[in-house]
Parts: sequence; structure tokens; C-alpha cells
Amino acid sequence: GTAAVSPKVPDLGVVEVSDGIPSQHDLGGGRVCTIIPAIQKDGSVMLTLQLEQADQLLAMPRVQTLSGRAIIARAGDIGVELTPQIKP
Repeated sequence: GTAAVSPKVPDLGVVEVSDGIPSQHDLGGGRVCTIIPAIQKDGSVMLTLQLEQADQLLAMPRVQTLSGRAIIARAGDIGVELTPQIKP
């Protein structure tokens, strides 16, 4: 059989983040992603991603990464790709 291909996740591109300031992004199909960044002492970024549809919370993955490094956060069949950039 053929391997199941993961559905392509929306790519938000570069998202500017500031410590503790949430930003909201439309993923299409009625889905919205709220990104809540927490900048760590070592300069990395902990992203809490609230994936919602029709005011229902679908998933809340957390990802730690570095500023300028692309990540994909997945939860089941939904996910999002983005590159966090710490606002200077």
C-alpha cells in the first residue's frame, strides 16, 4: 500500500512575537490559531498554539523553538507551520 501523506498544514510564514502577547491567525476553513509566545531566559521561544473552530478548542500543542526557526505544530489531523521572530 501507499504511505498516507500527511495533509499539508497552513503556513503562517514569519510571525512576529512578543513575550506574553497573543496573536490570532486565520487558518481557513473556519479554523483560527491563537499563538501565545513566552520568551525563555535562554532566548528560545515557547509557543502555546490554541487551534479553534467555531469557538471550540480543538487542540493546544506547545512547541519550543528559536527565533527565526520554522516549526510545525500538529495535533491529530490539524496543524500549523510558522517561523516565530522575536520583535526587537
